[in-house]
Amino acid sequence: MPRRNPGFTLLESLIVIVIIGIVAAFALPSALTSLKNYRLHSDAAAIASSFNVVRMRAAAQYAPCRLNIDTVAGTYTMEKLCGQTPSSVDSACTSAYAAFSTRQFEQGTQYAAQGDTFSSCRPSGISAFPGTITADPSGCPSSGPGVLQVYFNTRSLPVDSAGNAMTNGGAVLYVRGVNNLVDAITVSLGGRVTVWNWDRGTSLWVMR
Repeated sequence: MPRRNPGFTLLESLIVIVIIGIVAAFALPSALTSLKNYRLHSDAAAIASSFNVVRMRAAAQYAPCRLNIDTVAGTYTMEKLCGQTPSSVDSACTSAYAAFSTRQFEQGTQYAAQGDTFSSCRPSGISAFPGTITADPSGCPSSGPGVLQVYFNTRSLPVDSAGNAMTNGGAVLYVRGVNNLVDAITVSLGGRVTVWNWDRGTSLWVMR
């Protein structure tokens, strides 16, 4: 006569459920933290890619371009500037680095992860500069939320809003995530775009 399979008792099932719950309680916070950090690194990589696209568009169109980062909305857009368009054609084109009367945005609006914050100056708690950057831009700390703009000339190099060469080693954008992890995207004077992560253990920037 074959033996009957008694299966699991109610008590055994409850013990298994409790063990799964305990394991999940320990693992879930770590998983959520890792997910938030991944989103920060993903945003930094996406912005770095946008910097490279802006650089190439400026050279291809022979017109300066800039990346506009809205620190309130957490969005960024690529914009073509006047370049050689004279004010007789568009009254807003008083300089090569002015925006057209009808703003010329390209590739639409890009969105960063909710909770990320942006700055062109070192965030609090950061004691060093990433890569080739040697100083914060003038006016730091910034007066408040608004739009950060990174300009590129027709040679794909970072410049200030008047087209002058950067004096602090290049352009930089800092991104702080909801877990206070900080990434930085730098553009050297030669045009190289690099993503960095601030290592709180060693107080050093680590290239990603």
